[in-house]
Amino acid sequence: MISLLLTIAVFGLALVLLFLVWKLRKIARKLGQTRKEMAKLNNEFQSALKNLEEKQWVAYRQSEIYAQLLNELNFTQAIPPTRSWAASPDLLMTLVTEVKARKPKLIVELGSGLSTLMMAKSLSAGSTTKIISFDHSAEFAQITRDLLVQHSITGVEIRVAPLEQYDAERTWYSRKSFADISQIDLLVIDGPPGSKNPKARTGALLELASKLSPKAVVIIDDANREGEHAMAESFAKAMPGHTLRFLPHEKGTAVISPS
Repeated sequence: MISLLLTIAVFGLALVLLFLVWKLRKIARKLGQTRKEMAKLNNEFQSALKNLEEKQWVAYRQSEIYAQLLNELNFTQAIPPTRSWAASPDLLMTLVTEVKARKPKLIVELGSGLSTLMMAKSLSAGSTTKIISFDHSAEFAQITRDLLVQHSITGVEIRVAPLEQYDAERTWYSRKSFADISQIDLLVIDGPPGSKNPKARTGALLELASKLSPKAVVIIDDANREGEHAMAESFAKAMPGHTLRFLPHEKGTAVISPS
């Protein structure tokens, strides 16, 4: 009888031990999974923190350049916000620098706005430089005209050029709007809207490359995007004696200038 009871006790103890082993293994698996999840969360946190730090640095750098622009151009009236759909301060500073240094006779801009004002303010007193800015939207064009009036800027032409089917691959500004254009010294490409179609702005290459002066400079915004990046390379190939530079700006800026 004692032997039977002892056997039952040993068997029961073995079952308890097996249960404990199973439970411990289950806990260990959960702990291992928890460690993996914690490691994943830590990596995601570190990535988000790095991204935040980069954005903070970009914002600081843009505000720094913005302050320089205000001081450089002696604004006495308020100016619209920069960045987002509008040009970023780093691009605007590049435009100001190019206009002041090269003193182009004809500036053609695709996409009017704050950049139009900045280039106009960069001209020296008595300058004979002509600025023609094209916009597909009559509403945006009028906003730019009003902005120029607010800042007492005269002599800048804002043309409304509606979008139309250019060819099978793209729409672009109405070609007849450019019929009288030639010998462009500075071409600024920031339109038409190109976020949804990588070829949206390539009409500029097809239509205006032949209208550039021998020493022309081409500046392309949003060069971080695939379409604008490829267009910049194509422009450079079509302009012998010129060099292409990609500037590490917020949205990416391509500059094709005489070598």
